[in-house]
Amino acid sequence: MTSFAEGLAMIGAEDEVRDALSDELARLTGNARFAVAEFGMIGLTIWRVYRDENGTPRAEQPRVGASALKDPDAFYREVDPAFVVRTAATLPDELLRLLPGARGVPVYECRTPLEEQVREAIRDSPLVLGYELAVLKQVPPGRQDAGRLVLSGHQLFPPGVTQGHRAAVRVRCEPTDGDGTVFAVVTRDRRPDVPPSAQALRPVHIQTALVPADTYEVTAVLARPGRVLLQGLPAPLGKFTGSWDSLKDQVPDRLGSAEPVHLVCLVEVSGGDDRLEFRIDRLSQLIDEAEKGAGRLSVSVLAYGPHSVAWSVDEQPVAVRAWAAPAARADRELRALSGRAVEAREYRRAAQLECALELVGRHLSDRDGRPVIVTAGGRPPHPHAMDTRTTIIPCPDRVNWKWQHDKIRTLGASFGALRDAGARGDIWRSLGADVTATVDDPVDMQDFATRLGLREAAQTVPFPFVD
Repeated sequence: MTSFAEGLAMIGAEDEVRDALSDELARLTGNARFAVAEFGMIGLTIWRVYRDENGTPRAEQPRVGASALKDPDAFYREVDPAFVVRTAATLPDELLRLLPGARGVPVYECRTPLEEQVREAIRDSPLVLGYELAVLKQVPPGRQDAGRLVLSGHQLFPPGVTQGHRAAVRVRCEPTDGDGTVFAVVTRDRRPDVPPSAQALRPVHIQTALVPADTYEVTAVLARPGRVLLQGLPAPLGKFTGSWDSLKDQVPDRLGSAEPVHLVCLVEVSGGDDRLEFRIDRLSQLIDEAEKGAGRLSVSVLAYGPHSVAWSVDEQPVAVRAWAAPAARADRELRALSGRAVEAREYRRAAQLECALELVGRHLSDRDGRPVIVTAGGRPPHPHAMDTRTTIIPCPDRVNWKWQHDKIRTLGASFGALRDAGARGDIWRSLGADVTATVDDPVDMQDFATRLGLREAAQTVPFPFVD
């Protein structure tokens, strides 16, 4: 039985074990390692502690030959423990024989298992190498290769800090692919013959997050050596399973300038307010998706209705509500079209679609970006001349919709149609040449925008920038 005094002695030795482990860790450099042994009721446990290439303490349980467990001289020659921790007052005979005696190896008596104490000592140990966040930087103007992207490090924690230390960093994420943005904590290969800026980065741990292209305030918290928590991102971080070399190979030579895009929304205001609300809502969703995905986006909104044929109905020309405007302003102008009262005597068989296309073709300019024409409506255009087959009245200005469409197409425009369920014919096939959907049904607007080139990332940029 263990006496009361012996029990107090064993409990009080935890601080001594903690100090001994801390001292051994502090002396641990390069490829050196040390071992500690636990003598307990269940037998012998050995922990060998070393540092990996990043200076992070690691612990493993080595195999010990059977002969070393029977011969004290062989045991201390093979294991070479820095000290022994005795966690039981009563030991099996084979362990009693292995106690160091006069060999000068300290023996600490306590109740806490050695594994728990080793893990705690590693968690509390200070960093021996500084930690950095892997980031991209651009070679500044005036220097050779100005604008070229370079993978570098931004300091998070200097050597000597311990768990709980925090650092704030402002990062900018560019559009990238489905793997997300990589947040890699790294150290440097400290070589005296290589300047710090040229020393190779070595990953401590790598995580990724699917975050929108934006700027974020991130707080890094040192949980323990080898583990850094990043807080402040709008999406959870996940473990990266690829290789560090493959990540470095994905870094582009330079940042591609985002292609300017000009989204032109043609919205038919004919018919009832319910029908118009469908069209407005779908176009508003598209503008939102385009704003997320396009690099430099300008938006135009044109409203068109039918030509006037009744003597008591005034002609309302195509209205340019916004031209090459910021997305938010264009969306406000689009939303302001709702609430239109139906004119009882309006012409119901066609709308000024041909005139809207003519106006677009006349105003388009290269400086506004690649044109993307999206029409939300249902009625066909007025023909440029009398059509005896349809008997639809011709456009008063004799505008030919097909000529206008082809003219815009030669400018490199993409065409999308958000048509009414009953809209058919050549005009709607042409206006929906790249993508078509009906406003009455739910629309996968992200896919719709992608097929128009409004949601494409210019390139893969795996690492963040530091703002």
